Parts: sequence; structure tokens; C-alpha cells
Amino acid sequence: MAKLDQDLSGKVYVVTGANSGIGFEASRNFAARGARVVLICRSKEKGDAALANIEQETGNDQGRLYVADISSLEEVSALADQLLEDFLKIDVLCNNAGSANGRRTETREGFETTFVTNHLSGFLLTKKLMPALERASTSGLARVVFTSSYGHENSPLDFDDLGLNNGYKTLTAYGRSKLMNLLTARELQRRVGNHNIVSSSFHPGAVRTPIWRKGGLLARTIGVVIYPFMVSVEKGADTFIWLASSDDSASVNADGNYFYKRRKVKIAAHATDADAERLWDVSEELVRPFV
Repeated sequence: MAKLDQDLSGKVYVVTGANSGIGFEASRNFAARGARVVLICRSKEKGDAALANIEQETGNDQGRLYVADISSLEEVSALADQLLEDFLKIDVLCNNAGSANGRRTETREGFETTFVTNHLSGFLLTKKLMPALERASTSGLARVVFTSSYGHENSPLDFDDLGLNNGYKTLTAYGRSKLMNLLTARELQRRVGNHNIVSSSFHPGAVRTPIWRKGGLLARTIGVVIYPFMVSVEKGADTFIWLASSDDSASVNADGNYFYKRRKVKIAAHATDADAERLWDVSEELVRPFV
């Protein structure tokens, strides 16, 4: 496996869900190579600890922490406004934050929690940060990376019930949201691919992260059963880091595709271009009040 050692000095990386798991591992890697890493975290305490850890390990003190509840579109919109004010350009946006929820709940804005946390928030953040990404693309390649999952294969979208009002199941909600990440990456590439911006999504593998403890009894049980077969956070973050920073031709020309272990892999038959376009249009309408 090729070593990722490209100098990232002068580049700005925005990473959501950056205080633990593959988000933290990727942030640490980017910082170690000179990037200015912007950590987006829900908890100030955990975010401060992650930033201090990264600074101590890498010697890079350029990092910034922004605190926002990714399940709130209002907070995500305010976050985007602040980032646009603080950074003229953003070279790489990593939409990594996500959750698995054991029961159906709604956010204070009326959205099913998994739907907004794993999809709509990243969609809104990407949409609002496009001016900064476009400015970065005038002098180099800008990238948007979405953390998807193999789980996208078992959960076709139901556009009549995106909020899973009927028959909520943890794995269905999670799988659909990961399908949305994959489809958004593809549709984003179709819409802005001629602007020196490359979009991609990836499956990190079954990684030993806290998400397995947050998805209710079934997810916790699955986590216990497959724990011996899970990959380390370092291995889970490898394709993430590669897509976000490598000069390899395959990552530079990711073209909206879905990757696993640094290879473009087959997607589910229900992950269609028609659904990608429809999801984009529906998502635009839902986030319109927050743009």
C-alpha cells in the first residue's frame, strides 16, 4: 500500500465528526502533513481534547475547533456561515459525521434524526460551502468526501417515507442514510465536476468505533458478534485519507464513485442516477429554509 506522504501545507481541511474514530484518525493524518484542520464536533469538551491531542502528536498548532450539533440544520447553517467568514477557501470537505439510533426520534426541526444527521446536514454544509470550495479549485483540486457504507446495499430509498414514519428499523435508517451519502457524492460530481472539484464516497469497513454502542440492542449485539473481525480505526481511515489527499490518479479522478480499500467497487442496483438526481432535488427543497 502506497504511503500517503504528500505535503498538505497551506490547505484547509474541514472534517465533521472529528473527535473520534476515523474522523479523528484522518484529521490527525492531515495535520501531521501540514494541513490546517478544522474539526467539527458536537461536544466542546471532546473537541478540545481531540484538538489538543492532534497538536501534541503532530506539532501542528493551526487547527481550529467549531462546535455544532450536526442533527440541527439551523446550527449547521450557522456553522457554514462562520466558516465562510473565517476561511476564504476550503480545499477539502469531509462529510464524516454520522449516527445509528436505536429508536425513531425527531430533531427539534421535525426531521427523523438519522436522516438529518447522516444526510441532510452534510448536504446543507456542502451546498453552503461551495463558494469556498470553488475558490480553492481555482488554484488546485478541491475535494468533497462522504463516509458511506456497505449498508447502502440493503436499504433502497422510499421517497414517500424518507423519514421512516412507518416501520422504523435502526439498520434500515442507517443503510438508507449511507445510500444517500453515496448518491449525493455522485450527483454532486455530475453538477460541479467541471469546476476542478472532485467528489467521492467510501466504505471504511466494519471499524471498531463507538457507533456500534449507539444503535440500540440489535446494533450492540451485532457489534459484539463481529468485534473480532472488525478492522482497526487506522485501517478504516485509510481509504478516507487516500481520497481526501492522495495524488494517485484513481483518487484525483474519483468522479463521484464509491470506494473500498482504495478501489472503486460495485454499488447496489438500486443506487441509480435517477434516484441521485431526485434525492438532490428533494434535499434542496427540505434545506431551503436554512440556506
